[in-house]
Amino acid sequence: MKPIALFLSVLLVSNTSLQASPLSAQKTVHLISIEELRDQVAVQTAARASNIREIQTLLRDQGVQDRVGHLFDLEKVAVAVPTLDNETLAELARQSRQVNEQFRAGGTGMILVLLIAVVIVIVLAIMLVNKAEDVAETVLG
Repeated sequence: MKPIALFLSVLLVSNTSLQASPLSAQKTVHLISIEELRDQVAVQTAARASNIREIQTLLRDQGVQDRVGHLFDLEKVAVAVPTLDNETLAELARQSRQVNEQFRAGGTGMILVLLIAVVIVIVLAIMLVNKAEDVAETVLG
């Protein structure tokens, strides 16, 4: 039994000493440079800001205010838009661009349908985010 205990002790000490190599001996390899990372963050931030601006422009349009403003408080919806996740925001911005382009072209029937769909999606997304926050607060205390 003593030889086994001695063997395990030596094995344990050698294993720990091999893993505890000095930090200077370890190489730090960065797969992406800090500048590239900053550039990627800047591009994503600019895209997100553009998407938010596109949706808020649609929501503050006078035609939208006249047609849908009585159904929803569009100012509250516009303020809550930045709380959406990136994927939802990108999809809503795409739909908002379509509606804005149709407004400029003069088509009103399809615009109203798309507009109501966009507003409903925004309201539902905001409600889901608020509900998820409430659940998280309840669960986490």
